[in-house]
Amino acid sequence: MKRIILTLCFAVSLLFCFGQRSNAVSNFKGGFRAGLTTSQISGDNLGGFHQVGACAGVSANIPLNDELDWKLQVEMDFVMKGSHSFVERNQVYNPAQKYVLYLGYVEIPVLMKWNFGKRITINGKPVVNGFELEFGPVLGVKAYQLEKDWTGVIPATVDNGRMFRRFELSAMAGLGYLFKEHHGISLRYSNSLIPVRIPNWAYDRLTQKQFNSVIMASYYYQF
Repeated sequence: MKRIILTLCFAVSLLFCFGQRSNAVSNFKGGFRAGLTTSQISGDNLGGFHQVGACAGVSANIPLNDELDWKLQVEMDFVMKGSHSFVERNQVYNPAQKYVLYLGYVEIPVLMKWNFGKRITINGKPVVNGFELEFGPVLGVKAYQLEKDWTGVIPATVDNGRMFRRFELSAMAGLGYLFKEHHGISLRYSNSLIPVRIPNWAYDRLTQKQFNSVIMASYYYQF
């Protein structure tokens, strides 16, 4: 928890620091987002983004230059991740193949945003609409973990190797479209930079490290 608070305070300090330098404190914007996720665990031998979930959060950003095309954005989001077995239509269903993993994370993305859209003026204020590229690191803290197979809930302990690490460091990249002054949509992809779990039952621990991979589609509103 201390790491989260320190990271958030550092990110907010960066916002105000850049804002003072660019004389753009008046352009400091807050907002919120909500959407859907589809995810997988790389390394669990279940290929495909079959686990569906949701994401939601709040954000704050500030311009880094007077043209308003570069911004620094800090968020606090809740993101559902996991993995799910999948049976194709032409395959015979086998209950013993049933597997589902539910993970929930509180995340703090620190993102650079580059807007290459159209610049207009509304009520005497410059506004940038159009496409936005965004990228940066994400610090995540696991909020819950639930793993099931055909026998029921699988206990998660450090001894049996089922416990996921509490903290996650990942990288995020995405493309957004701000179609009005306050409204936008985005598509993002994030992937763990360090393993979130290393099963102790794996034959080769070097090749069986597990990573979160997530695709997020969301709507966002900025004030």
